[in-house]
Amino acid sequence: MFDVYKCRVCGETSLMNGKPGNCPFCGADREYIVKKENYNRLMPDSISETSRENIKSAIKLEINNSKFYSCASRKTGDEFESSTFKRLGKIEAEHAEALAELIDVEEEDIPKYDECYKDALKNYEESHKRESRAIEQYKVFADEAKEPEIQEFFNAIVEVEKDHLELSKRKLS
Repeated sequence: MFDVYKCRVCGETSLMNGKPGNCPFCGADREYIVKKENYNRLMPDSISETSRENIKSAIKLEINNSKFYSCASRKTGDEFESSTFKRLGKIEAEHAEALAELIDVEEEDIPKYDECYKDALKNYEESHKRESRAIEQYKVFADEAKEPEIQEFFNAIVEVEKDHLELSKRKLS
């Protein structure tokens, strides 16, 4: 029998035997995965204009990163590396969707993108730069947020992006 868990960051439901280690959709840490009866989404009642603008910027960043990873998945010749980039792209797209839900805007489609490399290591170098920028930006957005839920949301996403950064570090060493 499966247990029902929900992610407080992206709101997605997981059906599993036992609690997942991370959200299988957005990559949020285990602490954000709760049983349905304990679920309360990181969704503030109102959002300041500063947070709204920061969330819009974050959506663009996540869409651009998703486009990059989708391109890397298509162009990288190695099947394993291709599937890794594909998963990273899906996680970034999930972040964009969750951010869009915070401010109740229509999520954007992720257009095709061709600015990546055939060489997986070059793509990991670019990934490292992108994840580092995202982490720094999201730390600022968390600090600027007046809403505790938005602060927690951005801090949760920072942790996911740090996992991505760690992945690129391992691949590059």
